Amino acid sequence: MKRNGNWKRWLDAKVWWYASQRLDYGLFLPLMARLPLRWAYRLAQWRGAFNARYARDWAEMSVGQPYISQLCAASFRAMRPDITEDQVHELVTQRYQTVAREELDAMFAIQGRMHDLYIDLAPARAAMSQRTKGRGLVVVMGHFDSVFLGLIAMARCGHCVHLMTSDIVVDDRVHPAIRHYFRTKYQRYENYMGGGRLLPTSTPTREFFYDALAHGGIVVVATETPAAPQPEKGTWVSWFGKRRKMADSAVRMAIDTGSEIMAMSSKLVRPGIFEWAGSEIVDPKAFVQLDPSTARERVYAPLARFMEHAIGSEPGRWWASHLLNEFVVDDAARETTA
Repeated sequence: MKRNGNWKRWLDAKVWWYASQRLDYGLFLPLMARLPLRWAYRLAQWRGAFNARYARDWAEMSVGQPYISQLCAASFRAMRPDITEDQVHELVTQRYQTVAREELDAMFAIQGRMHDLYIDLAPARAAMSQRTKGRGLVVVMGHFDSVFLGLIAMARCGHCVHLMTSDIVVDDRVHPAIRHYFRTKYQRYENYMGGGRLLPTSTPTREFFYDALAHGGIVVVATETPAAPQPEKGTWVSWFGKRRKMADSAVRMAIDTGSEIMAMSSKLVRPGIFEWAGSEIVDPKAFVQLDPSTARERVYAPLARFMEHAIGSEPGRWWASHLLNEFVVDDAARETTA
């Protein structure tokens, strides 16, 4: 009877849907990363479109039901009220394609091919030259296009770059092949960070990041996500037409350590070629006379504007777009549509 039950289990389409991730991440993606760049990126676009069509984002496969495309579509409609349904479909597909390209970039790192990727370092060098000597720098970024290439650009300029990463590798709902992919991805990318570390955002590692900033280091945080539900968490920012409560650990770190803070983005412009952009550096010390909540808002405002501009220009490249409507919104505030 047990044997018959196992056979029935493997006839379940959802079981195959989940199990196919081993083939995708363990065979297909590594093979793609061995191809010439133009072919590899073309296949990544095809893989992303396929994933969009069949709801194959690893996050939705981990929970056992499609949801990413629906949430992304709702976000794009909110960002662009006059958008057509065909344009919504195109942006949703682009979102999955961006994730597929980002995964390809990570596989290039895993296979030691980062020397094949070119980043114009001039903008990063110009931004880093504006730092105050001896002070730490917190760099915030969105989940937009090729985030890790932005970190590598700063490292190639001679800086030690640390990144606060996700704890996703310890979630048992995630397929073992995905957890292995993330562990290997972080390990390999760490080799390109100028001696920096990629560590999860858990409480024990926060002391490491605070210490790095206290000694003049660079800590990068992906920050354009909803704040935790507790009332004392998060900072209000103007974000796509509404006043929303955004996660603010990066801003708090900068204030607590007396570090400067800026925002950055990086994106693919041609196969294997990337560009880097950064905001002006903000000095939290300029707002010490304000109450803590207002000071955080004043520090965050120009950083959020920078990220919003990059995302708003090409929303299909924002692979956290499904989170837009998860933010707590200040309904009493009057905002103009971004």
